[in-house]
Amino acid sequence: MQPKQNTDQLTFHQNIQETIKQYLRFFPDEEPRQQVVIEALANQALDLRLRSTIPEGHMCASGIILLPDNKILMLEHKALGIWVVPGGHYDITDGDLATTAIREALEETGLEGFQLHPWHLRHNIPLDIDTHPIPARPEKGEAAHQHFDFRYILEAKNPAEIISKLSLQAAEIMSFKEFEVSEVDPSSSIGPALKKLGIVTG
Repeated sequence: MQPKQNTDQLTFHQNIQETIKQYLRFFPDEEPRQQVVIEALANQALDLRLRSTIPEGHMCASGIILLPDNKILMLEHKALGIWVVPGGHYDITDGDLATTAIREALEETGLEGFQLHPWHLRHNIPLDIDTHPIPARPEKGEAAHQHFDFRYILEAKNPAEIISKLSLQAAEIMSFKEFEVSEVDPSSSIGPALKKLGIVTG
């Protein structure tokens, strides 16, 4: 017998389902790409808020931090050994995934004052939703699983000062780099989101 579903879990799943519906109205060609997360959300036995939901996967969010001269901030992730934008797991205290993206950006860069780009406030959807595999991490007792990653564009009050004031989260981040959008491998996990930046920045 499955445990009774917690109301907070149900509300969270319903909110995400509604966000995906709105997202697909804006990006209708992406319906096949979103089937995995749609099916996971429909499975009432899964609580996608929790990072312990493995191997099916759990909710994450990322922030694409805009820098001057059409650049973005990317971080070299220790465990994964790849360049990523700031991001991480949803926390129940976040309430929503946009808040997760902002919190993770603060934690990983040491900087405050990030805000959602106005495009998100107008449309109430992320720029991109990506499902990608995460390898097993035996040292943490984690099997291979999936991340359902909701990507948001973040703005800083003083973007020109970001690089000089960075204080990286040493436990997870090795280094940072300013990437021109055109430099980022389009086949990388963040590639689909960056292809859409022109919708927002013009």
